[in-house]
Amino acid sequence: HAKISDSKADINILSIFIKDEETGKYKKAETMPDSNYILNNKSSQCSNGVSVFTDRNDNTIKIKDLTNEGTSCYLYYDKIVLSSDRTLTNLYLSSQGEIGPITGPSCEGTKNSLCYNGSINSYNKENNMAQNGVYEAEDDFGISYVFRGTVNNNWVKFGKITETSEDIWWRIIRINGNGTIRLIYAGKGSNTPETTGIGTRTSMSDFNISSGDNTYVGFMYGEENSDNYESTHQNTNKSIIMSNLESWYNTTNLEKLKNKIDVETGFCNDRDLATEAHGSYGIKGYGKEDTAYAGADRLWKEKSASEDTVQRPTLKCGKDTISRKRDLFTGPNATKGGTNGANGNVEGNNKLTKPVGLITMDEVIYGGSFISQYNSKYWLYTNSGYWTMTPFVGSSYTTDVFNVSQDGLLHDYPATYSSGMRPVINLKADTTLLVNNPNNKGTINNPYIVQ
Repeated sequence: HAKISDSKADINILSIFIKDEETGKYKKAETMPDSNYILNNKSSQCSNGVSVFTDRNDNTIKIKDLTNEGTSCYLYYDKIVLSSDRTLTNLYLSSQGEIGPITGPSCEGTKNSLCYNGSINSYNKENNMAQNGVYEAEDDFGISYVFRGTVNNNWVKFGKITETSEDIWWRIIRINGNGTIRLIYAGKGSNTPETTGIGTRTSMSDFNISSGDNTYVGFMYGEENSDNYESTHQNTNKSIIMSNLESWYNTTNLEKLKNKIDVETGFCNDRDLATEAHGSYGIKGYGKEDTAYAGADRLWKEKSASEDTVQRPTLKCGKDTISRKRDLFTGPNATKGGTNGANGNVEGNNKLTKPVGLITMDEVIYGGSFISQYNSKYWLYTNSGYWTMTPFVGSSYTTDVFNVSQDGLLHDYPATYSSGMRPVINLKADTTLLVNNPNNKGTINNPYIVQ
């Protein structure tokens, strides 16, 4: 729980006292208490003018100016009283402004600094100012609040791995427009996920069983070698990654906590076609036809298959109610007819048997990425590759879905490529979030805990 640092001389006496909750008095202890206790900075003291305090950045006990031998320190610990937060306002997350078109990756540093190994293309250098914090963007339900850049105040602990009782760690992607909270898997462990790798994949997974037909860009898919769009993209068969997400979900206790998990907001597998052809990629969307999907419109130059200097991500799913009902994966038992959104009802397909999906390409860009640009300076970088659920292109030789690479760049890979899988869930809007410490909420040392 705590460690002593900044020491230059020996401590002659180190006494530890823990407050008894029943009597209100402090009792002497032989060892430091567990993480349910916090140092009482006011009562704790040392001799010889030495100061003792808790460093809120890493939750360690610091003893400062320890230069004389024979110093005595007396540490007093109080039981942590959890404080409750419910809404975005209570999380003390103020919006930094709106984000729409993205003109460069979100990096730490000055105007001409580079994100990663000096590999950023020259056209991005002038747009490389740090953009870190919480930003507003419109989604189907209203205004969404997105975590972008090098933020470190979006850690959440929720659920456990059943077999090992390890805590499951998450990070907040965004607060959705309906108040629900979208989380992405960020490791497991009893203290912090650093023991298993911060933000690592849970396992390797292909996205789908084959690559070379447009049907396989689907989170669920339809008929191979079809001659029409509708039968190609009907939601008949589960993709490999959908099945693997469900299998992972079954290794947790999240089913017992389903009263906390939202099933209405859903996860978008945007299979709308591009508005126009991009080079050799047309807009038929079936069989082995070379096809560009809507995601390509948002990243490629007009009528071209080359990357644009501006990215145009969206948090809206589908161009109309028909495509949304096809591609917005909701359920199980989502409300029939949909739920209220900013522009009317938002209705998904009710095809999920477990309320778990993947992050979208657009959420990755809003988080701080940029197409084909190396970037280790945004919070979704994990030093491990993982899938999104956004289609890119289809053809006779490859069916590509967007992926975040080990180097933090957003790129496309064939559906049969084996990559990481980071489950995504939505918490209900009325979920109570607790913190152990009222300071530095949401950090890895003081995560939000779902109550």
